[in-house]
Amino acid sequence: MLGRPMGITVKQVAERVGLPSRTVRYYDRIGLVSANDRSDAGYRLYSPADEGRLRFIRQAKLLGLSLDEIRGLMDAAEGGGCGSTLPELERLIERKVEQIDDRIAELKAFRDRLAAYADAKRPSPSHTCGHGRFCGCLDDIPEP
Repeated sequence: MLGRPMGITVKQVAERVGLPSRTVRYYDRIGLVSANDRSDAGYRLYSPADEGRLRFIRQAKLLGLSLDEIRGLMDAAEGGGCGSTLPELERLIERKVEQIDDRIAELKAFRDRLAAYADAKRPSPSHTCGHGRFCGCLDDIPEP
């Protein structure tokens, strides 16, 4: 039929790219994709390019990128294809690796602090605070 919009529905595109329909709607609402057509029944219709964008977003999320980071990466992709995308992706991944390394160091220091406190704190079963106030068993925890 001539003049009829072509595309696939939210449900169809979601199934094709492996996302929940509500996620596709959310990405549409925040402007990461945009269904420019509607079916006769009023359903959003997505193009093959939209499907590619959604797949791109899904894959970027698997790398741990935030939606803001993905938005920037998509801008790079639309502005110059892989030649612009790959350097930006490399920069984002390097930053993510640094953030993860920092977080691992923080968690290790926290674990070591907990273990040291647990080793030093071993109270006897007969231990009582005896301070006439709320339990003071945690009063000696050092500040980080």
